[in-house]
Amino acid sequence: MDNSIGPYGENLAEGYGQMDVVDVVKFWASEKPHYDYKSNSCVDDECLHYTQIVWSTSVHVGCGRIKCENGWLFVICSYDPPGNIEGQRPYQKKIQ
Repeated sequence: MDNSIGPYGENLAEGYGQMDVVDVVKFWASEKPHYDYKSNSCVDDECLHYTQIVWSTSVHVGCGRIKCENGWLFVICSYDPPGNIEGQRPYQKKIQ
């Protein structure tokens, strides 16, 4: 499954069964342990879905889900402005 390469940030998921948007966003958020803030990179695994959903400058988010005739489900969330900009951090940590 390929991203649309449009003007928005984008997360995609495919599956079957009772998958809904909430479940998918929780799944993307589960990538958080693989993001290292200090190095601003993914460790051991993919984390770009996570960094997109927490990208601090994205102010508009839209998600949709479609079920195909063969039973497959597809979920897309689009983010504006897009995140995951190389060299930038998804958010600023608060100093305690």
